[in-house]
Amino acid sequence: MPCPICRDGPMRPGGEFPVQVCDSCDQRALNANGETPWRGYPPEKQAAIDESPAVEPPDDGENPVFIDGHKCWRRYRFGGWITFLDYYDCDTLDEFYVRHGLLPPRSPRQQHTVAEEPMQHADPNSSSTDSNDNTRSANRTSADSRLDHSTQDREKLGGLLLQGVQGGSTAELPDSEPQQIATLIGESQLSSLAIKYLAMLATDDPETALEALPTVASAYSQANTETQQWSMYYFSCISMTYPDALFPILDTLIAGVTSENTKIQLNSLAALGHIVSSYPNVGSGLVDEIAALLAHSHATVRKNAVGLLGDIAQEYQRHVVVHTPTIAACLTDEDAQVRRNAAIALVRSGEADPHAIREQSNLLEHALRDGVPEVRKSACILIGNAEPSISTSELERLAETDPDPKVKEMAQWALSEITS
Repeated sequence: MPCPICRDGPMRPGGEFPVQVCDSCDQRALNANGETPWRGYPPEKQAAIDESPAVEPPDDGENPVFIDGHKCWRRYRFGGWITFLDYYDCDTLDEFYVRHGLLPPRSPRQQHTVAEEPMQHADPNSSSTDSNDNTRSANRTSADSRLDHSTQDREKLGGLLLQGVQGGSTAELPDSEPQQIATLIGESQLSSLAIKYLAMLATDDPETALEALPTVASAYSQANTETQQWSMYYFSCISMTYPDALFPILDTLIAGVTSENTKIQLNSLAALGHIVSSYPNVGSGLVDEIAALLAHSHATVRKNAVGLLGDIAQEYQRHVVVHTPTIAACLTDEDAQVRRNAAIALVRSGEADPHAIREQSNLLEHALRDGVPEVRKSACILIGNAEPSISTSELERLAETDPDPKVKEMAQWALSEITS
């Protein structure tokens, strides 16, 4: 993952945290007074310390530090430190750990008031075009958003699989039934049926299905395409309730984003979306890979990708705003949901760089004529915030005659901003 400050340079070896700063940026760190941060002992105590080699300095040092004006915090340990970028202007190191997801799970954040089209699952049983159905939404928990099956069907399939496990193995079996069934993954003819059952279970009882996660995860890389599709669907279902449980397989989910299989892509994006909603720091290092999907041939991939960028932009505007031209190009997408999510992503990220928004004035004017009210409203917000050089005629028309009252209100506000 790239450095969150320069978005370049190698990460420290073993750097597992997405907010970790690269060595090159770290070398420029200063304290609040513009001086080199102390480590070991603070200056007022250092003079009184015996500097004998027998005295080891403690794993301590100055916090916070600043790199090019960006507030950062250091974790001192093992005689060194790791520096992290602070996206929330935290007051203490403990607050930094909690707010950046570096401590145990916190409650999922409330969704912002600007709503986007929800991400969509891809049922491996469906065709590629079926996944455009709005009932398959990764953010919904109702039965119609999930794999279409009955409890009776699931229990019947589970019973048959357990017979296959218990009758065909002489090895000691795991205690739980989901774990037993998971042992069939990768086992010739029963592999796809086993993961399909676990996907069914994950939609109905994710807590029980979670027991099989380590086995499903370990079998993924060697599984056939059908099994991988069902596995990624299983992961996306688990992520809805237990996003932190998928931390050990983040690399698998990230690889799924660039898969050539559309269903794997859709479900990896859905899973990452749920993880980012509780641990926004995870998304900060994925922006480039996700932005590359905005040119994908499948509309639902584009929709999920730009929707995920919008989620990330709620906390990491600077990371997303660098892709403003690519996101803005989606305002002319043939799919209305893609255009809607793109407009919202621009609103959320645009505050970080109004100039980047101003450079898209032609596309913003085009968006004012969009058939989707949410797109027109977001375009008005962008124009009011960034104040690009555009003709006011279209805004005046919306302010007077748009049938949507929210669009009319935002058009009136935007006019007042750019003409004042």
